[in-house]
Amino acid sequence: MTNTPILWKSDIERIKKSGYFKENISITDALIENFYQEIMGEEEKTLIDLLMQENPSQVKLDELIKKWDIEVKQGDKNLLLAYLIKSHPELHATSYEEPRLKGLLSHQRFSNLKIIAHYTKIGKELNKHKITPLIFKGGLMRFLNPDFPRYMGDIDIMVQKNEWKKSAKIAKSLGYWYKKSDVHSFDILENKESEYGILDIHNFIYIGTRNEKKWIKDLFERAVEKDVYGVRALIPSYEDLMFITLLNLASNLRENKCRAGILYSIFDCKFLLENKTDFDWNIVIEDAKTAGCEVQINFATKFINKISNDILPKEFNNTIFEKETNDYSRMIMFTNFYYSELQEKCRAMKIQDVVKHPKTFGEYIKLKTKYKTLKMLNRHPRLIEIFIKDLKTCCYNIEK
Repeated sequence: MTNTPILWKSDIERIKKSGYFKENISITDALIENFYQEIMGEEEKTLIDLLMQENPSQVKLDELIKKWDIEVKQGDKNLLLAYLIKSHPELHATSYEEPRLKGLLSHQRFSNLKIIAHYTKIGKELNKHKITPLIFKGGLMRFLNPDFPRYMGDIDIMVQKNEWKKSAKIAKSLGYWYKKSDVHSFDILENKESEYGILDIHNFIYIGTRNEKKWIKDLFERAVEKDVYGVRALIPSYEDLMFITLLNLASNLRENKCRAGILYSIFDCKFLLENKTDFDWNIVIEDAKTAGCEVQINFATKFINKISNDILPKEFNNTIFEKETNDYSRMIMFTNFYYSELQEKCRAMKIQDVVKHPKTFGEYIKLKTKYKTLKMLNRHPRLIEIFIKDLKTCCYNIEK
């Protein structure tokens, strides 16, 4: 590979920006730093600092608002700013931002209530059929921490495997529509023409390790039954919720999506720790071992610690898992920085289009050759390790 690099200059520049070519830095730390810089602009860093403080400063808020463009920032991030001001009545935004932020809070609260109403209607009917759903993700965190606003596209519930199809049919009997989104989930829509779902019914939580069954069994056994928005539902233990939150955080980082949602995960972790005095980290560790997700949990905790050392206890940081984390990081670098984008380009290029436009034939061959070469490496950690090591040598030579 050194003699015939299969990367383009743009690829090399993206890898260099990640910080991986710096001396004495691991690939995992380079990726964590890269994600941190992409997600946490100066304004986001200031906002998080203010949200973490017991008595945030009006002076610091004024400095933030001077830089914060409410029209440009994502709604999720604006919602966090609105929450900061709501939770600290002594703080004030300008006459331009404050009414808009209050309006955003009101609008989101109303949107949440609409989704919750659908959940309640379907959930009560499930209860009549002796089905007790387990609720998790944003819908549950909204219930546990109602003062903390969040965007909720839908509410996620999980039922036993033998209740899964029956639950979807029960929703349909109430006038809703359902479609299978994947092997473990039904999307429940208001009607056949709806573009987005309002409820997601799972028969298990897909982790990708093939160790889901044992962990899910433990999850149900530790869950407690409560009235959730008028529905008899199961609530996972705070430790299991922490595990799910960390797992989702790792997934969102790996898949390069839901950037604002990642910040919400940080505060969910903080809330879970602050609201259970006897929080048992050993359960989180056992979850990770049972599910085979030690590396993902390690990666997520490293990212949280990059944002703040005051969220996760030092005792847990000393027991997190280092095994194979660099393999995991290489896979992320390989996928995120060039493979996935190249895959999309190649899938969009059709041979019939090349026949119609012969001038594109050279580009077609170049893309396809590069894609086929990289595809051979995909999902093979050892091959990717060799590739990444050679890449570092290759790029040093190019710089010289």
